[in-house]
Amino acid sequence: EDGAAAPEAAAAASAKPAKKKGVFLGGGIVGLIGLAWALSLVAVPSGGAHHEPSHRIAGPFMADISPTAGFQVNLAGDGGKHYLSLKLNVEVDAFEEAYVTARARQPLYQAKLTDAVLHTSSQKTKGELDNTVGREVFRDELRVALDPVLFPVHVGDEHAPEGGHAESGLRPGRSSARSTMRGLFFEHELHLDVARKLVRLDDGEEVSFQGDETDLFVSDARGKGVYVDVSGLHDDFLGRVPLGTFGRVRNVYFNTLLTQ
Repeated sequence: EDGAAAPEAAAAASAKPAKKKGVFLGGGIVGLIGLAWALSLVAVPSGGAHHEPSHRIAGPFMADISPTAGFQVNLAGDGGKHYLSLKLNVEVDAFEEAYVTARARQPLYQAKLTDAVLHTSSQKTKGELDNTVGREVFRDELRVALDPVLFPVHVGDEHAPEGGHAESGLRPGRSSARSTMRGLFFEHELHLDVARKLVRLDDGEEVSFQGDETDLFVSDARGKGVYVDVSGLHDDFLGRVPLGTFGRVRNVYFNTLLTQ
């Protein structure tokens, strides 16, 4: 009996290390899986889609938007006998610094910038601009007026705000400058179904169209919207059209502000 028990004990002893080895290997596999899962959480950002580095807003950048002689404006009140001499710099965020500097140099945008400054300034009185609080109000009004000029809404075209979306034929509307949606490009989109003649901005309501509108207003759930031209759409297009601005004006700085 003792001789028979010895082989059984030896067999049991040899089986125990194998079992421990199997448990150890199993634990190692589980550990590797856990490590891979943890690394995946680090490697993949939460929150859904993310932008490529080139699509991230940068800045702040500074741009001089004044003509050489500055802006000369007749002020309101007192029979128009007072005037303002003004030179401005703007602080902006943009996808590319060259975008805003190019706008400031183009004759078309120089004319639009001058018009925005003159329109805003001519409504001010000398008393308002000689007052510290009044100047801060004026500064913010200029920021609001200059923002859509320096950063117009692009509809599908990453290069020119006057251009359109090549795949769908959608273009900015005639009143695009009055668009109230000021979100960044790559973060907003129009959902367009040409066959059903429906268009929707982000999470807004669907808007129907006939197909000959050149100034159709489409808004999001908050009522902010854009004007688009649907008169040249491609019949078979069904998809999304990116839209938005390529930056924003953060602040306005007075290089010169003299009232007389």
